[in-house]
Amino acid sequence: MLRQFFATLAERWFNPYKRYRYHRLIHAVRLSAAVLLATLIGRGFQLPHSEWISITVFVVLGMLQFQGAIYAKAFERLLGTFIGLGAGLLLLWLNQHYLHNGSLFYLAIALLSAFAGWSALGKSGYMAMLAGLTMCMLLGEEGSNWLGGSMMRALNVVIGASIALAAARLVPLKSTLMWRFMLSDNLTACSRQLAELTSGKAVGRQRWFALLEQQKAINTRLVKSRPLLAATSQESKISKGVMESIQHSHRTIVSSIDLLLHAVPTLPKPRISPDEEKLLAQHFFSLQHDLRLTAHLLKGSYARHFQPDAGSEEAIRALAAKLPFEWQGFIWLSLNIRLELFTLVTLLQHSRERWLGRRERQRYHAKSHGHSGHPNQTA
Repeated sequence: MLRQFFATLAERWFNPYKRYRYHRLIHAVRLSAAVLLATLIGRGFQLPHSEWISITVFVVLGMLQFQGAIYAKAFERLLGTFIGLGAGLLLLWLNQHYLHNGSLFYLAIALLSAFAGWSALGKSGYMAMLAGLTMCMLLGEEGSNWLGGSMMRALNVVIGASIALAAARLVPLKSTLMWRFMLSDNLTACSRQLAELTSGKAVGRQRWFALLEQQKAINTRLVKSRPLLAATSQESKISKGVMESIQHSHRTIVSSIDLLLHAVPTLPKPRISPDEEKLLAQHFFSLQHDLRLTAHLLKGSYARHFQPDAGSEEAIRALAAKLPFEWQGFIWLSLNIRLELFTLVTLLQHSRERWLGRRERQRYHAKSHGHSGHPNQTA
């Protein structure tokens, strides 16, 4: 019983989609545990200026939940601290031996602060800001123990950054997970909306507004996924060009579904034969199915490659030409979704090895070697 409990717990812990769904809770628990550990270390060892351990944990870990961003922030924090430490110690040494609180001492402070401010607006702005902040902290040290106090502050920053890095490593949250599952959730939601819009049943006013609210949620995820592209590219080593292309297809599919939603109220009942009606229904069902397959692909559920169905495209185009212009636009949008979906699936499958997690890659290779001849077989 206990073994089964821990096995279930481990499965949920290592399940990427579970980490995506509960990322805010995971981040909150991780931060609280890291701050508690930082406080216990500072108080337990009675370290001078120990508050900087907890401050560093909050600065490095607090607003950044994703592993790649945390590593970059911790590196900049450490480098900025050591640069500021060197500048501050040099100024204090010069002041004690040569400047003696003269005008040159304050001029040097002003020039270094101006340089830090100029650099803070550049590429490594956070590091420059931390360097200036550390320098100012050291300049506030007075008395004969200025060197010891300065070194303790630097040590506390190193301890805090190490705790933050350990927390990020033990409880990993990656922007790649957020990006791929936001895309997956949007494709699933688009498939459901397409199913309702093309069911052949009238969409009432109340239901239409409900679909509009769902579309707002889809657009919210689309907007939130945009800032994740750079961090995901850094984590997964997928080129920024490929990430932008995937995002373009994502945005186009969402926009096309939105246009379909607003076109539905004006669609007249088509005058077509039963065979043509069946062809049209099959076209829409196939598109819904391919959207769901792509969503499952992003969740790591497919052992082998698949390709969106495009077999009836010519027949659908011929049918659209005989219909009223409202239906022509509606069908053209659905064909545009299929085209963008084909591009999206191609990009995702070519980069799959990079955006899958380590355990997922192992399962993917094991199941790929264990199955053959079934392109749409689920894992």
